[in-house]
Amino acid sequence: MVSVLISIVVPTYNERDNIVELIRRIDKALVGVDYEVVVVDDNSPDGTADVAEGLSKDYPVRVIRRPSKLGLATAVLDGVKNSRGDYVVVMDADLQHPPEVIPRMYEELVKGYDIVIASRYVVGGSVRGWGFIRRLISRTAILIAKLLIPKVRGIEDPISGFFMFRREVLEDISLSPKGFKILLEVLVKGRYSRVSEVPYTFGVRVRGTSKLSSKELINYITHLLTLTPYKTLLKFLVVGSLGTLVNLGVLYILRYSLGIQHLIASALSIEASVINNYVLHELWTFKDRRLGSWLVRLIKFHGSTALAVTIQYITSQILYYVLSVESITSQFVGILLGFITNYTLSTRFIWRKSKS
Repeated sequence: MVSVLISIVVPTYNERDNIVELIRRIDKALVGVDYEVVVVDDNSPDGTADVAEGLSKDYPVRVIRRPSKLGLATAVLDGVKNSRGDYVVVMDADLQHPPEVIPRMYEELVKGYDIVIASRYVVGGSVRGWGFIRRLISRTAILIAKLLIPKVRGIEDPISGFFMFRREVLEDISLSPKGFKILLEVLVKGRYSRVSEVPYTFGVRVRGTSKLSSKELINYITHLLTLTPYKTLLKFLVVGSLGTLVNLGVLYILRYSLGIQHLIASALSIEASVINNYVLHELWTFKDRRLGSWLVRLIKFHGSTALAVTIQYITSQILYYVLSVESITSQFVGILLGFITNYTLSTRFIWRKSKS
């Protein structure tokens, strides 16, 4: 394919009422620039693809029709794959991403940046028409991303849907995004060294309906968990939390329903949680690290947890018998003190990563 300077990838679903104005504004913003617009349509029932193809008579628009609603992230990937530009812009069709910002983004790339993000949260950026809940969701999503993904911690708006990058950033890079925050995956897996953010005002959707839903929020969290380098630790924390519930639940039954003394009830509840945690680690946390016999791993798990269990058990007994702390509280404090030891030994000696 003959190369152009800038490709603008626009995923669409039911954006018939916006696509004409969007293309006209893009053309006006890029006067004298060799560009193309790649519209990737997910079989919009409102005829978005037909309208976009009609525009190709007057503007450099190409339309990729997909057979069904396959999602924004994969639409972006299909658009990038079929684009010809040295520089690629990703933006929405709903007019909340103003095309007038594209020249400023291009200027940053010319200066030597590899990725330029149109940002709502740098100085000069803003959002219009959002209520408190929507603002809270956005800020919380960014906070979680920065906590879980070290590479985005210096970026103010790592979940922006409006960004531009050099084609080389994604050359020979395999992406598998989930949901609509594809920029996160680009920032984690892309080949780049410098990122810039330019301010813009995220506009109010005038026509059509928002694509934000509870399903997309779940997809976002799932996507973060696939990208974070801390996924094993997070899974370990989840299993540990469930093990804590088992531990304290069994203790409660033995201690307060059956009247068994704390010394024995504490030991039995710890063993119940150890078995629970081993099974969950086998089936989920370390399912890709199961080398050798499960029985050997079970024995090793008991051995590796011996120190953590000892710490937990002794702490519980001291708090209960010496300091007169209530049973459940004593046990819980012991659990917290034993967690770090348990995690370290489990990852290093039982479910080790394969050397191959």
